[in-house]
Amino acid sequence: MVSVDALELASWGTPYSPARTVALPLGALVLAVLAVLGFLPGRAERRRKPATGAFPATDVLPPRPRTHTTVLTLAAVCSITALVAAVCLLPSAATPAQQPTPPPVLAPIDLPAASAIGPGAGIYVDYTDGSGGMGCTAGFLVHTSSGQAGILTAGHCNRSGEPSKVTMNLGGVLPYATLGTFSQTISEGVHDEQHDIGLITLDGDNVPQSPAIAASVPVSGVAANLQVGQQLCKFGMGSGADACGQIVEITGSKVKFLAGGQCGDSGGPVYRYENDGTVSAVGILIRGGDPYTRKAGCAARAKFSVAELVRPWLDTWRLTMVTAASAPR
Repeated sequence: MVSVDALELASWGTPYSPARTVALPLGALVLAVLAVLGFLPGRAERRRKPATGAFPATDVLPPRPRTHTTVLTLAAVCSITALVAAVCLLPSAATPAQQPTPPPVLAPIDLPAASAIGPGAGIYVDYTDGSGGMGCTAGFLVHTSSGQAGILTAGHCNRSGEPSKVTMNLGGVLPYATLGTFSQTISEGVHDEQHDIGLITLDGDNVPQSPAIAASVPVSGVAANLQVGQQLCKFGMGSGADACGQIVEITGSKVKFLAGGQCGDSGGPVYRYENDGTVSAVGILIRGGDPYTRKAGCAARAKFSVAELVRPWLDTWRLTMVTAASAPR
């Protein structure tokens, strides 16, 4: 379908490493030991004092230069201060009863806060193998055939393909919350009709839900009768706002339209505005590109976007779209 280069629009994260917390106190300890050793006399510094009267001679130290002593004193004080500070900065061993353990892989992403999970919210996928994770955008809310709540996103956001945990930022003192787990992941590639879709099963009602774009524009249904020339819009975490453009190509599973995107937008909702001010769901943003550069999307803003149509997957996975009318109040 797409004859130019297209890239997945996701943001990479990295796993937390404990090596940094060990290196600081260890280095400070070494400096403190070296500084203290500087005060200890060496054998070469000792000399004999001539005997006086009936008393035998004793070993005494030659006087140290004042400048040398001052430097050693300052070095020792600074090293010991650094050691104390390093120990204070070490993470304490917390238990569930004392304080929650912060998600160690969230720091590289800095998710924007959202009041509820829904289309347009930023999410972080924590890979089960500990290799890191990926920041993406949540798509449309759905219900499974058994009534369980879920949310669609791009399959490539869960690169490991395993049942990875997903978190989001709800704001407040302890903002990060686990919202669910990947239960379906399809990521075939970035060319033509290769599919790219994922389903996150939500953990009950632990996280509030909103069937509205960025918790403000309600979703009223699933779009039908798409045509070239119609206006579609998208919302992504990376862009932070919706962007709209005309449809230029439609296939059995994809739609391509002229709206730009950035890294972190992957998985976000693609929708069409209706006359009543609501939007109808069209697809899940999976990639973007620029006819004039291979680096569009991350190094540079993409000029067009490609979405995976949601209607075929609602049928395949027996899902029901959650709309403003059907959402619990």
